[in-house]
Amino acid sequence: MGSDDRPEARLRVENCGDELIELVIEPYGRDYWLKPGEGVLVTTVGIGGDAPWPGTTRQDEPFEVDHRHGSVTVHANGVDAYVNSADAVTSGPQ
Repeated sequence: MGSDDRPEARLRVENCGDELIELVIEPYGRDYWLKPGEGVLVTTVGIGGDAPWPGTTRQDEPFEVDHRHGSVTVHANGVDAYVNSADAVTSGPQ
C-alpha cells in the first residue's frame, strides 16, 4: 500500500529494441524518451475502497497500454502517476 493506505501499482517499461522510443504517460501528457536497453518503472496511486482505479475502463485495471511504432502510451488509471529511473531521457530525440 502507498501512503495514507492508498494502493500503488507498478509497471516496468523497457526498450528492448534498437531504436529510441517515446513513452507517454496519460492522462498527464508526460513524455520520456528511452534509448535501447533503458527501462523505467511507472507507478500509479489509487484511491482507497472497493474501486481504487477511478480512470479504468474495466474493473481492477491500474494501467492500460497502447503500442505504436516508436511509441508506448501508458494510461495510468490512478489519481497520480510518476516514473522512476535514472535511465529516462526527458527531452526529445537526440
